[in-house]
Amino acid sequence: MKTNKTLIVLALWLATQIAIGQRTYDIRFVLDDLDCTANTVCYMTQLRSADGIGWHLAGQNYRIFYDGSMAEYIDESAESLLPDSQYFLDRSNLQDVQHVDASSFGFSLPFADDLSFLNYSIDLMSLSTGGVNLPGSGEWVSTSRLCFNVAEAATTDPNQCLELVWARMGKTDDYATAFVEVSQWVQSNSTTDALTNIYDDLDSEDSQDACLAAICDPQVMLEVTEEACTDGIDNDNDGLIDCQDDQCAPFCVSTATQYDITLDLATIDCVSGITCYDVKLKSAAADAFILGSQEYRLYYNSEMATYLLSQSQLSNAYQPLALQDGTPIENRNATGVGNLPYEGDLGYLSFSIQLADNAVGGDQIINSNAFTTVAQVCFTMTANVINDGAICFEADWARVGATDNYGAEVVMIEEWTAANEVNEASAASYNNLDATRGNDACFNLTCDQNNDDEKGDILCSDGVDNDDDGLVDCADPGCSTSIVCDSCNAQAPSLSGN
Repeated sequence: MKTNKTLIVLALWLATQIAIGQRTYDIRFVLDDLDCTANTVCYMTQLRSADGIGWHLAGQNYRIFYDGSMAEYIDESAESLLPDSQYFLDRSNLQDVQHVDASSFGFSLPFADDLSFLNYSIDLMSLSTGGVNLPGSGEWVSTSRLCFNVAEAATTDPNQCLELVWARMGKTDDYATAFVEVSQWVQSNSTTDALTNIYDDLDSEDSQDACLAAICDPQVMLEVTEEACTDGIDNDNDGLIDCQDDQCAPFCVSTATQYDITLDLATIDCVSGITCYDVKLKSAAADAFILGSQEYRLYYNSEMATYLLSQSQLSNAYQPLALQDGTPIENRNATGVGNLPYEGDLGYLSFSIQLADNAVGGDQIINSNAFTTVAQVCFTMTANVINDGAICFEADWARVGATDNYGAEVVMIEEWTAANEVNEASAASYNNLDATRGNDACFNLTCDQNNDDEKGDILCSDGVDNDDDGLVDCADPGCSTSIVCDSCNAQAPSLSGN
């Protein structure tokens, strides 16, 4: 039998583990040094706490994929930027593999035919005393520095931009199953894995940090911003103006296949809060097209809703819906990262629906006269979202220029054109969820909170006069059929006697 002392110690240990929880972090690259003559560049890797809580950093394992045609890691250039008294980078265990043709293994990296990757780790020297603190304020902490020799085009051609990609599930697992790993020091001789919130890869969206010609030649203005892509000027001197330039594709509506995407309320249970939405597509032009494979990312306010389930609504010509990137991810603090109004409690969901056979293609025709339902996504809403007319659910489709600060993943829809041939379609409009969507986002209108009698178990037990008739909960005849009011509605026994 355990002694009381043992039980107390065990209880304290369990309480400590629950209080600590699993911490989250963001990771990014930042340009540190550039030599335009020698064609060398150095980047710092940085981490920050993503959940508003400070925690101590333990050991880290980094894996980076990059384009071998544009860059080569400079041997022995990796160095730790963390205190030498606490951390150690062992260069003897560093692995640098360059110029691998991995094009037959996957398609998620555009430079797979000349793939290079770098592995290195930074160890915590003392598990008893711990390491540096990642502040709860979200301040970035530099952990290491890496240098590369780059092709001359990287510093002279504004159309050539470096790409460094963090290894992770759902992005690079076609090539290898080694990923970025960061651990938290909990207490003496105790560490635990931390969870990645945002992987910020280096690419053209980082502007001059990746497109170095803009620094080496001050006259260069890259076609990588909405301003540069709508000013009628050939900013990068490649003979192509605005939307004629491929770099402007994220800011230009293509004349190729276009679609509209919407998230429409399908069902809602005002008692349980279970709410399902239909994911719908429509051709944005007169021409219909055959739907190919699809990838979706949806950001949503996870303070209001918890992901429940999702499923494809397409035929057997398509594979079942598959969740991606370890999602759903919920309750992440991304304050200050972007512009979504709910980024302090950010949730996101990534899922794909792939063709069963690219040679045969799909059977779903997307036309312009009506939306086609391709999937359904369900959430459990909190009671206050159901009850309060001032609170409306919010969700946004991932897209360039709106959500790319949170991650590079965006909605991608393919048109199947022939056996093993597809074209990427472009979005003409994204129909997101907010208060402007009325009943689709503001559930009190559907659940009759303010416009009808009180009814349902939630409204009949919240202590609020929801319909402003002076009667609260079970005192309101509208609650007469509610289970929570059974005891209130039972008739008193008839008393008789002499």
